[in-house]
Amino acid sequence: MLKIKAFLLVLLLGSAFSYYVEDLERGNVINTFKRFIEGKASEYDLYLIKSLTEDIKNDPPEFFRLFSKGLMAEKRGNLKLAIENYLRSIELKPDYNPSYFRFNELIRKVENPEIFRKRITEIIRKRFSKAPPVIIKNPPDKYVFLVEKMSQYMLIYKGKELEGLYPVTTGRDWEDKWVEGDRRTPEGIYYFTEFIPPDRLPKMYGGIAVVLNYPNPVDKLLGKGGSGIWLHGSDENNRNNIPFSTRGCVVADNEDLKTIVKKIKTDNTLIAIYKEIPFNIKLDDVLSFLREWERSWESKDYEKYISMYSKNFRWKRGGLKEWKRYKKRVILDKKSIEVDVEDLTVLAFRRGMSDEVEYYVAEFLQRYSSDKYSDVGIKRLYIIKEDGKLRILREEFRRGG
Repeated sequence: MLKIKAFLLVLLLGSAFSYYVEDLERGNVINTFKRFIEGKASEYDLYLIKSLTEDIKNDPPEFFRLFSKGLMAEKRGNLKLAIENYLRSIELKPDYNPSYFRFNELIRKVENPEIFRKRITEIIRKRFSKAPPVIIKNPPDKYVFLVEKMSQYMLIYKGKELEGLYPVTTGRDWEDKWVEGDRRTPEGIYYFTEFIPPDRLPKMYGGIAVVLNYPNPVDKLLGKGGSGIWLHGSDENNRNNIPFSTRGCVVADNEDLKTIVKKIKTDNTLIAIYKEIPFNIKLDDVLSFLREWERSWESKDYEKYISMYSKNFRWKRGGLKEWKRYKKRVILDKKSIEVDVEDLTVLAFRRGMSDEVEYYVAEFLQRYSSDKYSDVGIKRLYIIKEDGKLRILREEFRRGG
């Protein structure tokens, strides 16, 4: 029996070595790296990798070493060691998204996940103690919500002060939403449109749900589809601690939601969802753009005013052509116009990992008066880059302050 076992062992080793030799005979090194990634590298695989990398003089940064060690531990089935390495990687580089994604992929698979969750919460709190630059302007008494898919956290700022930090879960597929049923959470800037009464909610939503205005005007311009994106609770315990597990909505803990919803005003609270909330981003001077828009309107400089609108501008009566005709009549017909912008909030959105801002949303209380008409209400402008310049894609206005 021992001789048979020894023979089989020699046969298996010889077979493994034979595959390695055949790879080299064909000049194939891909399988070597596949075996390495799977944690199955032979001694000769390691020799080859070592030989191939000797010419690389740059030492990898420590956060990347730790991420690599996490991958190897994960492939070998040591999930707690993998999570530990990912956490240490994040501590050294708090915006390194691969470590976050791997952490969140594994956190549901280990016992006592709250130990690791507590540590990452403190990392997130420290990272966002200063408001990220995507919050360009916000009144000191107004709330804005930021959701980061890579870390699976929701941040609530009052003005630019971090007031709340809550774990959430988003879509099963962590990329941006494009079509109905893709199980993805959309990325963009939205606002809450309505609270759904508990008696209209199936049990699975935990009794609390607030609707987002997805798709927004930029989404529609891009052809993004789907609907029914909510912030809601769950009838499952700790559902918020099961990352990437929804059909596209943002799910928070029921007890957390009781606090969160008190900070929401429908039609007047912005929520921005990012893959990664950026700290290094190229911002345009959108505040100067808004002041110029306001001045051109007040001074009845029709040509300047209308030049600030996108060729893709749409409103309830048509496109830019109809808007020009309407505005020419109502602006030039007035002897005087006064526009006051108050309580201005401006958020910036960038898609994926780009350094460039894709669009801005400006929301404010607008007081308009002329010799013939006056009103007050909430104005929202969607501002995009077009031919290298800022342009208004869409206006939304709701009377009442």
